[in-house]
Amino acid sequence: MAALILTAWGWARRLVAALPFEAILIAIAIGWGGMQTYAATRAESRADDLKAELSTANAVNAGLEQVAYYYGSQMRRLSAALEAREASRVIDDQSIAAARAAARQLERDDASTADWAGRPVPDDAAQWLRALREQGGNATD
Repeated sequence: MAALILTAWGWARRLVAALPFEAILIAIAIGWGGMQTYAATRAESRADDLKAELSTANAVNAGLEQVAYYYGSQMRRLSAALEAREASRVIDDQSIAAARAAARQLERDDASTADWAGRPVPDDAAQWLRALREQGGNATD
């Protein structure tokens, strides 16, 4: 191996000694230019890769923005529906409370109503109410 290196070194010294100084400078300049061209080509290739990655990231970001907008609008729509349902429930609760208060007042003020309210609920009526609860509130039986 040492002999090969020494032989190559000897040939290189003879070649350099035989070439004029300008030829050596031109060879160095061509070699340096080649290295710079290679580095520029690699940089351009890397820039192209980064542009492609950026384009892909922008496309993914746009898709995610659309998904976020869609789910945001769905959440707003559901929130509005829940608010309307809650308002309806509050009105229903107030109506039920008013009806119960009126029934209690009627029991206190009217003796025959108080007697009727004190009787046990008929079995058929109790079964009908149970069936009504199980059906979810439909009285179409």
